[in-house]
Amino acid sequence: MTAVLIVIYLAVYFAVCGAYFQLAKKAGRDDIAWFAFIPILNSILQLKLIKQSAWWILMSLVPIANIVFAIIWQVKLLNAFGKSGAYVLFILISPVYVILWMVWGYSSSTVYYLNNTPQNPTGPTASF
Repeated sequence: MTAVLIVIYLAVYFAVCGAYFQLAKKAGRDDIAWFAFIPILNSILQLKLIKQSAWWILMSLVPIANIVFAIIWQVKLLNAFGKSGAYVLFILISPVYVILWMVWGYSSSTVYYLNNTPQNPTGPTASF
């Protein structure tokens, strides 16, 4: 039973990491896309995608500020990929939020926006 749970955990972990890897590639950050597979570096990758300093990771050590900064961080990450900041409300239902990021990561219609211009336009959906 324990071995089955470990296999399921690893499968979900690599699926989520693969989604963030794909999001980094869509953002043009092929140089650090591999950060997605290493736990602390995954957070730094997300910070780099929103053009914030990796020093923000230290805010996760401050008790109440870590919640506030995590929400700000996720809203900026959502906006960087053209998604509404309201999706951050799904953080309360964590599995749904993770599934949303996986869908966006593996979707070919997800586009990275930096200063309101698409970095990786894909077909006719990139014109809006």
